[in-house]
Amino acid sequence: MQHAQSRAGLRRWMGRGSLVALAGLAVFGVSPALSALAASWSSPVTLPGPCGSSVAVNQAGAMAAGGTFTPSGGTLQVEVCTSANGTTWQATDLGAGGGIVVAVTPAGQTVALWESTGNAALEAAVHPAGGSWGAPVTLSTSVGGGLVLGADGSGNVIAGWVGSGDTVTDAVLPAGSSSWGPATALSTENDQGVAHDISMAVNSGGGAIIMFNGGLNNLWAISGTVTGGFSAPVEVASGAGSHSYIRSGTSAVALNNAGEASVAWSVLDGQTGLLTRSPSGTWGDTIVNARTAPAVPVSTTIDGAGNAIAVFGSSYSWHLAGGSWQTAAALPSGSSGGLAVADPAGTFVYANTAGDAFTFSAGATSFGAGSGSLGSLGGLKIVPGKAVMLAADAVSTEPVS
Repeated sequence: MQHAQSRAGLRRWMGRGSLVALAGLAVFGVSPALSALAASWSSPVTLPGPCGSSVAVNQAGAMAAGGTFTPSGGTLQVEVCTSANGTTWQATDLGAGGGIVVAVTPAGQTVALWESTGNAALEAAVHPAGGSWGAPVTLSTSVGGGLVLGADGSGNVIAGWVGSGDTVTDAVLPAGSSSWGPATALSTENDQGVAHDISMAVNSGGGAIIMFNGGLNNLWAISGTVTGGFSAPVEVASGAGSHSYIRSGTSAVALNNAGEASVAWSVLDGQTGLLTRSPSGTWGDTIVNARTAPAVPVSTTIDGAGNAIAVFGSSYSWHLAGGSWQTAAALPSGSSGGLAVADPAGTFVYANTAGDAFTFSAGATSFGAGSGSLGSLGGLKIVPGKAVMLAADAVSTEPVS
C-alpha cells in the first residue's frame, strides 16, 4: 500500500508539543501482544545530492528521494536522487523550487512534484524506468501549499494540493501516459471553508482518500479512486476552532487494499483524534482528547488485516481488527513525532524524528530494539519485502517478511 504525506506535515515533525493522554478509550477485542521483531537495518547509503525530505520505493527495489538546496548566491533548487536498486544513485537538479515530494510506480517510473520559486506554480516531472528526466510541466499556476503524491498498483499517479480559491485540487497521470489530466477542484471554500493541511493515501487497487482541514479546522474526507474521481467531501470530525481563517493542523491517513482506513489528526485550539473507516466507507471510532496547543505531529498506518496504529506527539494507540482504539501509551524513550508504516502481511515499522527505527507486529506493547539514531528523519516507506528509511541525506533498508 502507498502512503503520501504532505510537506507541511513533514515540517511539523520537528515541533515538540505536549499531548494530554487520551482518556476513556475503550479497550475492546484486544489480542495478546506479539513479540517485537529484531531490527536489521543496512548501513546508510549516502545520497549523491541533497535529497533528504521525501522518499519512495517500489516492490522491485527502485527508489527515489527528493530534497532542496540553495547554491552559493543562488535561489532554492529542487534535487531528486534516483536508483534502480537502492545502491547506485544518480542526482538531478530539476530547477528552482521547493517542497518536493516523489513517487515510484511498480514499473519503476519516478514522478516528482514541487512548487516553483517566485510564481507559486506547481511543477511535475517524470523519469521513466531506464530513461532520463523529461521537461517539467506546470500543473497549476496557483498553489497554496500542502503537496501529496501517490501511485497505485497499475502505475497511475495522483497529485494533490491546495489550489486557487483555497480548494483541494488533484490531477492524475494515467499509467503509460506522458500527459497529466486537468487540475480538478475537489472542495469549495463556500462549503468546506479554507482548505489546508492535506494528507493522502492510495492503495494498490486504485482506491484513494484525501483528508484536509477546512473552516474552523473541521476535518474532511474525500474518498474515491485515482482514475474514477472522488465523492463530495464528508465532514468526519469537528476541529472546534475559534476562527474560520486560522489554518493550523496535522493529519495522516492510511488505506489498505480492502478499503479500510485509519486517520490521526490534531489541530491548534482544538483536539487530537483517531478515526477508522470500514471497507463500505462508514467512518467511526472518533476518539477525541482534551484541547491541545499547539497541534501535535501525527502518523498512522494499517495492515492488510485491518490492524492500525496511530502515533501522535509522544504517544501511540493500537486499533486491532474487530476492536476499537486502545488506551494511549508512551512511545519508546526519547521518541516524539516521526512516521509509522505497515505492509499487508502485518509488519509494522515506526521511526522517530532522530531516525531511530523500530520493527514489530500488530498489537505489540514493546517496540523492541531500534536501529539507533541515523539522523534527522526525512521519510519512511514499506513495500512487501522491504522497508526504506531516509535520514540525514542517506538511505537505509530493512528486509521484512
